[in-house]
Amino acid sequence: MKLIRTVDKYVFLEAGGLFVLGFSAFLAFLLINKLFLEADKLLDPSQPGKAIALVTLLEAPNFMTWSLPIGILFATLMSMGRLAKDNELTAFFTNGISLYRLFMPYLVLSCIAVLIAYFTQENLVTLAAARQQKIIDDNPVIRQDDSKEADPFITRLDSGQFLSATSFDENSGALNNVVYDSWSENEGELLVTSRVGSVNKAILNLGVNLATPAHVFDHFTTDPKLMKEGQDTTKLYDSYVDEPTYKANLGLALADQYTQIKTPQELTQTDLAEQSRIKKARGENVAQEMTDYHMRYSGPFASLAFALVAMPLSLKAPRDERLLGLIISFMLVLVYYTIYFLAKLMGYNEVLPPWLAAWAMNIMFAFISFGIFLFSRK
Repeated sequence: MKLIRTVDKYVFLEAGGLFVLGFSAFLAFLLINKLFLEADKLLDPSQPGKAIALVTLLEAPNFMTWSLPIGILFATLMSMGRLAKDNELTAFFTNGISLYRLFMPYLVLSCIAVLIAYFTQENLVTLAAARQQKIIDDNPVIRQDDSKEADPFITRLDSGQFLSATSFDENSGALNNVVYDSWSENEGELLVTSRVGSVNKAILNLGVNLATPAHVFDHFTTDPKLMKEGQDTTKLYDSYVDEPTYKANLGLALADQYTQIKTPQELTQTDLAEQSRIKKARGENVAQEMTDYHMRYSGPFASLAFALVAMPLSLKAPRDERLLGLIISFMLVLVYYTIYFLAKLMGYNEVLPPWLAAWAMNIMFAFISFGIFLFSRK
């Protein structure tokens, strides 16, 4: 038992030092690369250089979550490669320490990295993202993109009615290509369409007599078209009426509700789940939010996935090849994050269930590590 404890401490300290080195080097690389990409803005006198630099540096917590698994991978491959090269592994095996038992220090180190990644993701990343968003709101020129189109939306109102538009300006309340699906005792089933509209708090205005900038309307016809349910049961709507304007009370302040929606990076797991529930109640697709939600659990486990594959794989490497650890590290990172991004896209597009998309890379690496362990040295 004393020998095992001595070996655990010896291996843990060696792997721990390499972990800090690999983690720090990759984190520095990501930050320097980000600063380099923003160099044109930082050197532009017309841009708020201080704000841009701060927004860039606030990416550090997010980069930490990416760097932790790389640090574990680097530490596992390099330390195991060094032990194999110096025949220390042979000495361990001769004294009855199996490969599985030797994995214990790496397991502990990986679990520490998992906990750090989860804490960083849930606390530091969310705080940094909120701070970034505030800086961008105060300096909109940082992310100004005139070519970017507004996102379409559809919302289900508390009354069960639906409102959709191809774009919604949260600041002015302007709407484009509006469809309002309504029902009331007086009007019955009613579908209202309009080229343009606006929302003032809870009041929906459709048509030309609006306090909306003229350039919004361009040269298109803007009269709302009212389609009412009639007596003909073969048609859902058989009455069409063009009106100059149309007004309705939505029962909620649409702009206020939408400005409360935040990016997943700004939200903790609990808040992300609540926002998904709200958007689902509106009738919106929440596949993206639910995939991100499950990835909050699966993401930190990348450290453990890398350690599981890297340890037995390092035993197969030629002992006199010093650069092989770096090469294998690069290949494993490439494979893992290729699976990660493909699975994420499939989760967003509902090709895979959100939970499966989030865990796909870890599941695949677990099977790979199991296969390698079966053929590794006992």
